[in-house]
Amino acid sequence: MKTSSGSRGQVKESPIDQQYRLLLLNQYLKNLKEVPVASGGSKWVFCCPFCSSLGRTEAKRNERKGALLWNDLQNSWVFFCAKKGSPQCSGGGKTLERFLSALEPELAEQYRIDRWHSRTTGKGHNCPSPYGAIRPD
Repeated sequence: MKTSSGSRGQVKESPIDQQYRLLLLNQYLKNLKEVPVASGGSKWVFCCPFCSSLGRTEAKRNERKGALLWNDLQNSWVFFCAKKGSPQCSGGGKTLERFLSALEPELAEQYRIDRWHSRTTGKGHNCPSPYGAIRPD
């Protein structure tokens, strides 16, 4: 793992997680804003891709209720939705892999494959192995 540069401070983000986080931020999430947190890092807030469209007014649909926060214990990004207005965003935080699975299953499978190739899936990791993958040892 390498420490990523920028205003996030002490975040140690793997190159694979950084690649997929940037893809999410640039292509899948709207009304995005980086917000500083008390620990000195940042979080990303945005319109929840699962429940924002359910808002009754344009202002409600544009509220930033979703967030990607860095979890030091898991050494990974976690998705939270403050509104919890749909089954995909309720039930607490989601790992980056589960967030990708709910948002774009094919992208999530590619993420699992990339993590599998870097030997960071399965037992002891926060990402399951790709479906049907058998690691050649």
